[in-house]
Parts: sequence; structure tokens; C-alpha cells
Amino acid sequence: MPKPMGLSLTLIDEKLLQLLISRVEGYAIFMMDVNGCILTWNQGAEKIKGYNADEAIGSHISMFYTDEDRRKNIPGKNLNATLKNTTFETEGWRLKKDGSKFWANVVFTALYDDNGYLAGFAKVTRDVTAKKLNDDQRALINAELERRVDIKTEKVVATERRFRKLIENSTDGISLFDSHFNLFYRSLSAMRITGWGNEERTLKPIEDFVHQEDIASVREAFNNVLQQPDLTVISTYRARHKQGHYFWVECMYTNKLNDPDINAVVCNFRDVTKKVEAEEQIKEQNKQIEDILHSITDGFIAVDKNFNYTYANRKIGEMLGCEPASLIGKNMWDLYPDAVGSDTYKAFYEALNKQCYVVKEDYYPPLKLWQENHVYPSATGLSIFIRDISKRKKAEASLLRSESNLRSVFENTDLAIILFDMEAKLLSFNNNARELSKIYFKRELEIGQSAFYYSPPERLTDIKHIMKQLRNQQAITYEVPYSLGDNNTAWYEARWVSVLNKEDEPVGIILTMKNITDKKQADLERDRMTADLIQRNKDLEQFTYIVSHNLRAPVANIKGLTDLLQLEAEESDKECAAELKALSASVYNLDKVIIDLNNILQTGNASNDTLEAVSLPMLVDEVKDVNGQLISKNNATINCDFNSISQLSSLKSYLYSIFQNLIINSIKYSLPGLDPIINITSKLENNKVCIVFKDNGRGIDMERNGQNIFGLYKRFDLSVEGKGMGLFMVKMQTERLGGKISVSSKLNHGAEFKLEFPLNS
Repeated sequence: MPKPMGLSLTLIDEKLLQLLISRVEGYAIFMMDVNGCILTWNQGAEKIKGYNADEAIGSHISMFYTDEDRRKNIPGKNLNATLKNTTFETEGWRLKKDGSKFWANVVFTALYDDNGYLAGFAKVTRDVTAKKLNDDQRALINAELERRVDIKTEKVVATERRFRKLIENSTDGISLFDSHFNLFYRSLSAMRITGWGNEERTLKPIEDFVHQEDIASVREAFNNVLQQPDLTVISTYRARHKQGHYFWVECMYTNKLNDPDINAVVCNFRDVTKKVEAEEQIKEQNKQIEDILHSITDGFIAVDKNFNYTYANRKIGEMLGCEPASLIGKNMWDLYPDAVGSDTYKAFYEALNKQCYVVKEDYYPPLKLWQENHVYPSATGLSIFIRDISKRKKAEASLLRSESNLRSVFENTDLAIILFDMEAKLLSFNNNARELSKIYFKRELEIGQSAFYYSPPERLTDIKHIMKQLRNQQAITYEVPYSLGDNNTAWYEARWVSVLNKEDEPVGIILTMKNITDKKQADLERDRMTADLIQRNKDLEQFTYIVSHNLRAPVANIKGLTDLLQLEAEESDKECAAELKALSASVYNLDKVIIDLNNILQTGNASNDTLEAVSLPMLVDEVKDVNGQLISKNNATINCDFNSISQLSSLKSYLYSIFQNLIINSIKYSLPGLDPIINITSKLENNKVCIVFKDNGRGIDMERNGQNIFGLYKRFDLSVEGKGMGLFMVKMQTERLGGKISVSSKLNHGAEFKLEFPLNS
């Protein structure tokens, strides 16, 4: 759709405009370009004139004038008067959408950019039909008064009283001043507008009722009006209302001091706060539009019918290597004669002559510039957006040069590749895809054919679902088998991917098919071996369970019989006593091995228990309570810092066992003469929970014993009673929880055990 010349509505935020003027309903406030075409439209305009925004924007303001005014070119004369005076106010009959007329008070304001160039016009319209009818009625009354004065002078007093009533009830306020700016008369409407009573107003100087910043301009206006009889001076300033706030008034001072019937400076004033606020909004809007035009990445120019520049933004200056202001008023073809006869030249004339939107790409050799021109016509010239597409053109040329290489890659990959549009129509494919289709679908791939044509009936629903997911930019990968006959199957990995444009919108679909038969067979073999290993492990666990439990009773019996024999031998056969004692020790050791084996089996079975939230401080307290006598006896100190993480989702029984073994070991293997100190800390590290146990004990010779620290029945300090089970159980339980344990130590300098668990064990 063509855009109006000048400030384009599509370049500004619609929501911002609504915030600026949506609440102004009593006024039609809108902006026009330099030709009088409407750029913006508010609710007040729609309410007064009957047109909605879509109907009004882009139209010329002449559609609101009567046929007679259009014949007299009143719209053009109004704009010319505005250009001459910056602001122009007028009244007249205007047309609504339904053809009815209303009397309008119209204020035009010329809008200029920061460089002083005309940017457009603002127009504020009030429906003052009631006032017009009132004024007409007043005129009729005045005429009647004059007629009656001629007929009956005795009715002058009554007529004067009636006239005074009309004045007092006027919407505008009326005040009379003497030559010293002293107030001696005010109409009732003046009281309504300002809130001040006559006595309050006459007893105070003018400075008490005018904003401090405006006092000088008000006095200057009054002094000016005193210079000449019948002179009229208009002054706009902020007046203080009786309620304390300031409002804008527009005062028209007229010097009637030379008229003996009046002998005063007449001040007609009205409340124009809404008008001033609307004008400020328009100024702000105009500034924002200017900022937008200067900040857009496209060049923008406006030219008249003779192709003379009327506007140029900052970007076009950068593209042409000149100051934008230097272009204004100059002819385009005089500045750039090399462009005469070019595609750009033809496009500009086509848009102007046919009054249609034209877009054209062209290359301008003197500036080595590829440009994309968007040309919008109007009755008085062209608005042109110029985009620098040099980089894109170079990229396209590079893409064309590399097309043969891409085709080579496309054809020599081991993948079967098919490209579809978003309607699942086939666009392109490589030789691998062609051969695969022949073998498995028994059909030739054809450009334009639907993907559903090649899908087996049983998979048609799945393919349709895949196409729907791809519209949401979801990549889909799955494995699919194809029968080769003779009980053989070929496996393929199918991957569907959306092709996105620069706006991240899906514009196509790529299907790749990779032969994974060898991998699939290896996976099946691996699964078979894994299942076999699992079964073997179960059998081994069952065997261990049977051995540990079935041996427990016989060993207990042997132990009991050995104890009895040992007692009898001590009394009757002392020569056999030593042999029986050795046998009893062996049976005792065998019983401990079976008990340890049962403990290990129970640890493995407990891994299926339910996870729970375990408080680390409470866990340490429980260990300290149970082992309180050992801790007190050795004068051990346990320091904890769980500020980083104090809770872990895990098996509480495992964590309790781990904490207890590590704490007891630190106490048991403390340095002689040194009270044991155990520091336990927690922290988050690489999305893992790290728990560190550090003591000041005897330490471990890592070079000598580091490989066997966590071995079953491995002991390195025989001066302390133990079985070599503790660290083995700690490592086993830590790994069952999905964690790992590491140790760093130096002989006689303590040990540090580091446990690492996933956040959810």
C-alpha cells in the first residue's frame, strides 16, 4: 500500500500514539504531510467527523470541505496561510462522513524539523456548531435590538439588559481594563473559567493571577495594545485558578479606550488548556517521528514533481557522502546525471506517472552502490525509501559461485537427502535418496510429488504428525527398519529438520536418511551381551547368597562343638588343647568372613530403597550421639560447615554408614598425643554435591598403599584393632549412590576424603 509523503505513520508505534492522544475526545487532532494528506487520526477525530482511522489516513483534508470551498481552494489557502504565519486559525462549515455539516473551529500549525525544513502540519478541530448557532442567534438578536431601538427607544434599557445576559452567559470570558491595567468589569463566564469572584479579582494585582514566567509577556501584550486605538493583540499564558492549579488561557486584548461608549481595553479570553496540551503532544510526536526518520537504517528522501529534494534523512547522507541539508531544493538529476535513464530513473517516473507503488533494485557505479528503492507516490511528489543491499548482492554472488561445490557435497555424502516445502511437496533430492526410494518404496522420486505419496499406509498418520511438529520448528529423529527379504532388515536413522529464513520462520523441510544397519546390529549384540551379563551377575549373587546363608548354620555348630571339645581337652587331654584352640580361631575367622559377606550382600540389596531428603547437620548429630563415648574418650572435635548445601536427596542408611565409618576412622587413627580434629564441609561444584572429611590424624602413605586403600580386608596400621571393612563399605556405598570417592593424604599429616554425589543421588 503506498505511504503518504513526509512522516510515515507506519514508522511509529501505534500504541505510543494512542497513549499521546487517545484521551482527547473533544478535539479532532491529527497530523498531515506537507501536501495535506492525513498521517494520524485520534478518537476525537472519529467522533467529530465520523471517519475511522482506516478511512481517513492517507486521504486529503479537502474531503472535509464543502464543494464551494474546494472550488475556491480554501484547503490550499489555509495551508498557505499556516506556512506564512506558522499558526492559522479559522472557522467554517465542514462535512462529516454522513454528509451532514458542522461548524468547525480549526487551528493549523506548521511543523518543522531540527534543520528548519517543513515536515508537515498539525490540525486541531473543534465542533462549535452550537456556538455558531448561538452566535447566529446572537446576531439575529442584535439585529432585532437595532430594529427595536429605531422603533422604540424606550425599550433600550430592556434590550441592554438582555444583551448583558447574553454576554454573561457566553462561553468566553470578558474583562474590561482601564489604561493602567486595573480591572473594573468581569462577566459571569469569566468567574466560571477562573473560579475567582469579582471582588477577589479586583482587589489583587495581575501578578497574583498569572504564572511568574508569563507575567512579562502579559504586560508586554497589554502595553502593545495601548499603542494604537482599535488594535488587537493576542496573548497566551498560564493563569492561576482559584483551586490553586494553573491552566492555559488565550486572551484577545482590543483597545477601545477611544470609544466613549466603552472606554476600556476589552479582554476576551477562553480556556485553551486542552488545545495547548494537544499542540505539545503534536510537537512531541513530531520530534519522535523526526528521531525515527533519522534513526532508521534505510535512506529516506522526499521529492516534488520536478524531482527537487524536499527532505533527506541522515542515512541517505551517509550513503551519498554528503550532508542531507545540502540536498534540499536541488534537482536529483542535476546532482546525479549518471542515473538518468537507469532502472532507478524509470522506476521513479513510473511511480509518479501511474501513481502506483514501485520497488526496484539497481546498481549505481559512481558510488559502487547496490540499492533497493521503495517508491511511494503522492499528488505532489514521491516518498522514497532506499536500502543499501551491496552486502546482500555480494553474498548472493558468492553463493552462486559456490553452488557447484554445494551440489558436489550434496551428491557425494553417504546420506540420502530430500528437500520438501512446507506443504510436504518434494523440491529436491540426491542420488542416494533416488536409489533408496527405488529399493524400499518401489517408486521413482518426482519433483512436486507429496511426501505422503511415498509413505506406507501404516505410517501415514505418523508422517502427518511429523509435518505438524516441524511447523513448530521441532527437529525429529527416529530409527526405522526396512525389510530386504530372506529375513534380512536394513535400519535407517531418519531425521526431519525445519529450514528457517532470517525471521526464524519455517520455509522448508529437510529429510536425511542414514544407513545404521551395522550400528543397529552392534547395538542388538551389545544388548544381548548385557542381558547375559546381568543374568550371570544374578546367578553369582544367588550363589553367594546360598553359600553365605547355608554355611552360617554348619559353621555355628562347628564353633560350638569346638568350644566344648576345647573345654574337655583343657581338663583331660592338655596335648590336644593347643590344636583345638587353633581350630577354634580358624572357625571364628571363617564365621567373621561369612558375616562380612552377608553385610556386603545387604548393602547391594539396599540400593533399591526409597530416596529421601537427608539433613547433613542432623546426620552428623546422630553419628555423634551413637558414638558419644568414643568421641568423649578421645577428646575429639567435629567441626561442620554445611552453609553451601545442607540437604541431600539420597539413601539415609548409606549416608549414615559413610559418615560413621569416616568419623570413626579419623578418631581411631589419630596421632598419639594429639586430640583428633575432624572438619566436614559441603559445597556445590560442577552441578555436584561435594562433601569433604579432613582430619589431623596419622595419614596414609599414598605411594605405598594408595592402590589398596579401598580394598576388602586391607589394613595398613595394625596398631589399631580393625578388619579392613570400613573404607571398602564407604566406597561401595558411595558408588551405589552414583557418586565417587577420592583421598589425598601424607603420612603423619592427616587425610582428606572427598565424596562427590549428583544433586539427586
